[in-house]
Amino acid sequence: MHQCTLGDLIEDDVAGFACGKSNLVEQGVVHLRPFNIGLSGEIDLTSTYQIPADAVPKGRGELHAGDILFNNTNSAELVGKAAIVESDFCAGFSNHLTRIRVNKQVALPKYLLYVLLDLREKGTFTAAATQWVSQAAYRVSDLKQLPIRLPPLAEQQRIVEILDRAAAIQRLRRAAEEKAREIIPALFVDMFGDPVNNPKGWPIRLLKEAADIGSGVTKGRKIDGKATIDVPYLRVANVQDGFLDLTEIKTITIMATEREKYALEVGDVVMTEGGDLDKLGRGYVWNGELPYCAHQNHVFRVRADRTQIDPLFLAAFIQSFAGKSYFLRVAKRTTGIASINKTQLSDMPLWLPPVELQREFSRRVSAVNAVVTLHGNATKLGQDATNALALSMLATG
Repeated sequence: MHQCTLGDLIEDDVAGFACGKSNLVEQGVVHLRPFNIGLSGEIDLTSTYQIPADAVPKGRGELHAGDILFNNTNSAELVGKAAIVESDFCAGFSNHLTRIRVNKQVALPKYLLYVLLDLREKGTFTAAATQWVSQAAYRVSDLKQLPIRLPPLAEQQRIVEILDRAAAIQRLRRAAEEKAREIIPALFVDMFGDPVNNPKGWPIRLLKEAADIGSGVTKGRKIDGKATIDVPYLRVANVQDGFLDLTEIKTITIMATEREKYALEVGDVVMTEGGDLDKLGRGYVWNGELPYCAHQNHVFRVRADRTQIDPLFLAAFIQSFAGKSYFLRVAKRTTGIASINKTQLSDMPLWLPPVELQREFSRRVSAVNAVVTLHGNATKLGQDATNALALSMLATG
């Protein structure tokens, strides 16, 4: 193993090119954007933009197996994402991305990918990026100056194989979680009927008649001259459709007298006020994962009257076709984005089956979640142990 810089591993790097939305076509050349770069080193082609072939600069519409796309401009927490090209294909890429080609005489492309993923996980790119209002930029010229210790190719291959196994374990874990999220809507339909037309004729009430709805704290407001405290809080990024992503919990400053006002309680349903059309009104149940947690103003807190509504039933109803279609119908829309306000949420029509039936649904959902958690904890232990071994060998400093 010898000391070198990342630049010593890079044979060639090329910046991408800009292409506005006005140039998009239904059939053309794929133009990869930052959202196509996954957090785990993969290229995500779930959604793509396509541009005319003549909009691609000469020689810049092809990617080769082993090429790495580095996301040099993004929000501060996402700058430095990287993904590897698994096989040759025709595609351009945005000016927020740089195509890196590895010198295979000294390094394996996937080894360099794992180095970049590790550096981003450690916060290297975020800490050194140029910061703007909503974006951060990390120069590839700075990337090439970063020092690393480089093992021989055979050792690189061993490290890659270990980290590939850890990634496979993570995929199994995600698959189990996704399967559970498919089971719960099916269970809802089985117990309460098709959410399109309420075939069992359950009584309908407005949400505000069976729950208290609260808005959260506004980030960046002026509270000079008053006693303040910093508290953890849920952001829009933490509230997903059918689960809470608590990987990163940030803190916010509130007045000391507001601590109880913004506190989440076990059983509160938290849901977002807006986002992409397919994510409008996403949310789930807060189960006291932290001793104290507040919520921002873009996340509603719905506190159910337990004599009428079970929280898990409410969360499932919000995610059902009945809930989603209501939000889409009343939401305020701008280009690709929709939002609802507190009044609209309060006026959502809600089925009210007998509360004991709701609680039976909740017990079954909890049983499914318990199995997923048990499986997830086991796979995470294996993944963490594998990661720890391989990352110690990466030696990125």
